[in-house]
Amino acid sequence: MASSSSIQESNMQEAVPSNQEAPAYEIRGRTMSLEEWELNVQVESPVDFISLAHHGCELRDIYHAQDLDDYFGMLNGPTYMNLVRHFWVRTQIYDRKAAQLEMDEKILIDPSLQGKTREEMGLEPFRCTEIRSSIMGISVFISEAVISWVTRRASEGRFVSGLDNSKTSPWNDTVNKTMFNSTRKGKYSDLIMRNKMLLKIQNENLLPKGGGDQPSLDHRVFLHFFMTKEKANVPKYIFRHMIKTLKESQTIKTSWIPYGRLISEILHQGGILNTLKEVNIFIDAQLGTTTGKIIVVSFFGGQGYLTSF
Repeated sequence: MASSSSIQESNMQEAVPSNQEAPAYEIRGRTMSLEEWELNVQVESPVDFISLAHHGCELRDIYHAQDLDDYFGMLNGPTYMNLVRHFWVRTQIYDRKAAQLEMDEKILIDPSLQGKTREEMGLEPFRCTEIRSSIMGISVFISEAVISWVTRRASEGRFVSGLDNSKTSPWNDTVNKTMFNSTRKGKYSDLIMRNKMLLKIQNENLLPKGGGDQPSLDHRVFLHFFMTKEKANVPKYIFRHMIKTLKESQTIKTSWIPYGRLISEILHQGGILNTLKEVNIFIDAQLGTTTGKIIVVSFFGGQGYLTSF
């Protein structure tokens, strides 16, 4: 998280922001060729579970089994479109490769540092992969632990990624059985209403797709965990998906930003908004505040349809 919101380990072994430290300022340039105004922010969609249940589509138990009650409550809050764009266009992925590059640069300047530890070089120890950026010079770091804390959901459960999408993957029969009650892969129209709703909620809130493409095998396995109520490591899935999309923005100019609401909540809980208001950098009218469309079921001519409004 930001320097103004240091991450400590709580008794729940989750990252807890603390606003006791003064914010560190670091001016970061763009890390992609895209301009802020070219970026499209996907705002997550709150879910009206009561309405869905009233129309015979009870889903609350599925998300309760994944400990996501707080997460879906969070989706009702505001998204700060302009701040999210400002954050995204300046992001850097800080991983082991980036940490090693820091050390190599230090050694290049001072060869006597060869063989020294990061601490001996005057560098902080590498703790975890982070997405690093800044808002008007205020540093903001996002990690899996930060997502875990903000969503109030422990980073635990099953995580499967990098699956081969070929028909030879053993996961194909498993997810097809779960989604279509058959080992053969069906079409979207073959899904029952409940499964269509679960897929829509996943595409808009948990692993956003930003388009109508067929779900990858990774996406379908993630959905399988929800349908079978096997606990998935949701914070890890979200963080890895955020990194994947960020890399696509930097390399192939993907202009789509997922998790607009989640990123906004991270900025809010980290004290970034309060700091900006205190120094009069941003006022409410400049934040580009919006809220997501609510997912419900509407009925026309006796037929149920997924609707957002």
